Amino acid sequence: MVLNTFSALWSSLSRFRHSVVLRLLATVLLFSCVVTLLLTALQLYGDYERGIALIENRLADIDRSYRDSLSEGLWRLDRQQLQLELDGMLRLADVRAAEVRETGSIASPLVVSAGKRMNDAVISREFPISYRVHGTQRVLGTLYVEATLSDLYRALAQTALLILVSQAANTFLVALFIIYIFSRLVTRHLAAIARLVGRYDFRESPRPFALQRREPRQADELDRVVAAFHAMEVRLHVAYLGERSAARQREALRSAEAANRAKGEFLANMSHELRTPLNGILGYAQILQRDSALSERQRAGVSIIQRSGEHLLTLIDDTLDFARIEAGKLRLEIADVALPDLVEVIREIIGVKAEEKQVEFICAVAPDVPDGVRADTRRLRQVLLNLLANAVKFTDRGRVGLHVTRAATGAVRFEVRDTGIGISPDQLATVFEPFEQVGNPERRAEGTGLGLAISREFVRAMGSEIHVESGVGRGSTFWFELAPAMTVRSGTSREPPERVATGYEGPRRKVLIIDDVAVNRTVIAELLSRLGFETIEAASGREAMAKAQRERPALIVTDIVMPGMDGLETTRRLRRTPGLADVPIIVVTASPSEGDEKKSLAAGVSAFLPKPVDFGRLLAQIGTLLKLEWTCSVRAHSPQPLVPEMPSAIPAAEMDELHRLARIGNMRDIIAWADRVSLIDPQYEPFTTYMCGLAKGYQSKAILLLVEHHLEARLAP
Repeated sequence: MVLNTFSALWSSLSRFRHSVVLRLLATVLLFSCVVTLLLTALQLYGDYERGIALIENRLADIDRSYRDSLSEGLWRLDRQQLQLELDGMLRLADVRAAEVRETGSIASPLVVSAGKRMNDAVISREFPISYRVHGTQRVLGTLYVEATLSDLYRALAQTALLILVSQAANTFLVALFIIYIFSRLVTRHLAAIARLVGRYDFRESPRPFALQRREPRQADELDRVVAAFHAMEVRLHVAYLGERSAARQREALRSAEAANRAKGEFLANMSHELRTPLNGILGYAQILQRDSALSERQRAGVSIIQRSGEHLLTLIDDTLDFARIEAGKLRLEIADVALPDLVEVIREIIGVKAEEKQVEFICAVAPDVPDGVRADTRRLRQVLLNLLANAVKFTDRGRVGLHVTRAATGAVRFEVRDTGIGISPDQLATVFEPFEQVGNPERRAEGTGLGLAISREFVRAMGSEIHVESGVGRGSTFWFELAPAMTVRSGTSREPPERVATGYEGPRRKVLIIDDVAVNRTVIAELLSRLGFETIEAASGREAMAKAQRERPALIVTDIVMPGMDGLETTRRLRRTPGLADVPIIVVTASPSEGDEKKSLAAGVSAFLPKPVDFGRLLAQIGTLLKLEWTCSVRAHSPQPLVPEMPSAIPAAEMDELHRLARIGNMRDIIAWADRVSLIDPQYEPFTTYMCGLAKGYQSKAILLLVEHHLEARLAP
């Protein structure tokens, strides 16, 4: 039982031992005790000094009061009188003993005493007793008086006890009052703040906190503590939100990077898979182009196949370019681009699309436009094809036109106009965003929504900006401006005849062709066989190693991506094989990235070419590596038909109509005009046939010049 009581008491003391209130109480009591003791000591010391002085004064008064009577009694040796005098002294306060002693050379001096001397604290004084004899003071003896300090000490003790008790009670009451006030004003609010801090979670939104008290007139220390904690709470929550947002951004960035890597790998694989069949299409198109037995119509058809395949190849490259744009790795090759060749290619490709939709296509180049612009040829062609393809797609009737003019600043201005459905104002702001499409779902299904986004990035990279004006039902106009070429050709030169390689001089050479796709091997083998090479085919790296050691080819053409031993490993092993280390090796790959080119050159290849194979570049590399002299045949371009003499009898109204059609570039109506006029009179047929040819070739400038020349001749006197 005692143990339990002691444990409970100790537990309570332990609980309050670290309390601020308890420490405050102990501090106040200790300080009060020290101050009380000091003050009590000072007061007791003063009382002691005053008590000692009082006793000493009393002893001095005894000497003064009893001096005469004692000297008289001692002179007469009156013991009885002396005893009476001494007994009277004992009745005085604090006097405990008194004695009169005769002095001199007397054998038995007179000694009279009263009281008892004490061994404790006393004050004693000895005074001389003198008597005047015949006018002379004679010392007869001494008076010894002893006073005790016991009463003084008792009084001091009572005083000290009274002071200590009263001060202790006062101090305790004051301490209790201070503790109460401190608890009400401070500690209970500190406890509330402590509970708030204990419950605080920086992940939750900060909530206002106010102390449960009457609002002071001015903010005190507790208010400042609460304000500081609230400010810290807000900062921690903001920091937490910022860190959480940063973590989410980092996670999103990692996810985006992973998605970009996956997308890049997918696009690279897709590009590789698409380039493989395109290699066969474009390869055989180039082989057929070299066949002199083809008629002009067949050659034109093959040219269309080749240009369409090249356009598809451009679309594949542009898909990869979009990934490069997102990764910030787009690079351009700015050079002087010849406008006539560029416009001619675009006219042929878009003309077919416009004819399929029965939409009039106008391709007009102003006479004062320079012959070239500063741009990246492939990117500029793709921008114009994207804009014109969109214009044709969103135009159901009316016309689509490419107008190339010279701006007031001297720049070349490209405008693509259409009379299609137009774009609403709220869609103009997002029309250049990736995967954004306008129109109904049927039109959206015809594209991916990347064309305008890629075109804008291409034009920006070339130092310009695409602008657009449109309205619903009023068609659209897209335009941008590019700097003119630095070197402008003057006049129009006749296109030189095309030289086609038919063979080479010297002994026949063996060429080893390595590719796991049979079509790719066959295309290159077909071309080289026609030129007199002996071709050897291998479908894998291991098969190629065996055939190379057996056949000892003069040249090796290899792919990179193959199952088992790839082209780069095959190249490394060939470079370590005696007798084959110096054989030229040309890599032809469907993954023509800069990284693959560096890896190929590091592995020891002699040249790097992309698929689909450009036979001109391939033959140039072969000629350089094998030091060949090609034998060529000259294939002249189709001769331009002679301009027939314009019949003067054509009605003036018909010529004015032709002039109007030529000015607006309406090729379809010009063909219809020619068919109609040829029926008026057979003599007009040579001229109308020639006009049909110009119109089908979209030669709007030539038609306009011819018609204006006739009109000027007609007006001449």
